[in-house]
Amino acid sequence: MRQIVVISIFFTLLTACSSKPTKTIDFDLQTNFTPFTSYQYSSNSDISLDANPIMINRIQTAIDKILRSKGFTKHEYINQHSADLTIHVSFSEQEKQNNSSFSIGLGTSVMGSNSRSSIGINTTIPINSDDDTIVKVMIDMSNIDNAVWHGSDCYQAKSDISIEQTDLAVYETVSRLLAQFPPEQPVKLN
Repeated sequence: MRQIVVISIFFTLLTACSSKPTKTIDFDLQTNFTPFTSYQYSSNSDISLDANPIMINRIQTAIDKILRSKGFTKHEYINQHSADLTIHVSFSEQEKQNNSSFSIGLGTSVMGSNSRSSIGINTTIPINSDDDTIVKVMIDMSNIDNAVWHGSDCYQAKSDISIEQTDLAVYETVSRLLAQFPPEQPVKLN
């Protein structure tokens, strides 16, 4: 019985450590996306100290390439009516420490009428102290003043990732987000 519990705990921990999908898509079911053929980027930009205009440009470049391949035309922002969809792009970065380590421990045990003792020592030795960065890309679309589509997805990379690798990671993330865009309209049953 004890082996079953240990094996169950092992598989639970293994499953918890596995990479789960991070893509989230939400859209207004009342919106008919079929007539939409143009898009523009919101004139509102993130002016916080942490804003990275190069990353925003990288995300927008990926969106441009994907939407162009789907037949959409990009317009320059004049007002909310100058394109069918207005897109707002944002992202967040979070450092994730890699706490991989192993422990060595000595202790006491009691089995039946036999008991064994030893001095308790527990030490943790880090295996890899590199930090990973988790980047979350968020794309919001609106038609005039109505929010119609939202998507977010993450990628994880080493903190020393090259610019080319970052470009590729952003493009793959945006591709996953826009793979099913525009969404198919649900069949309405009467």
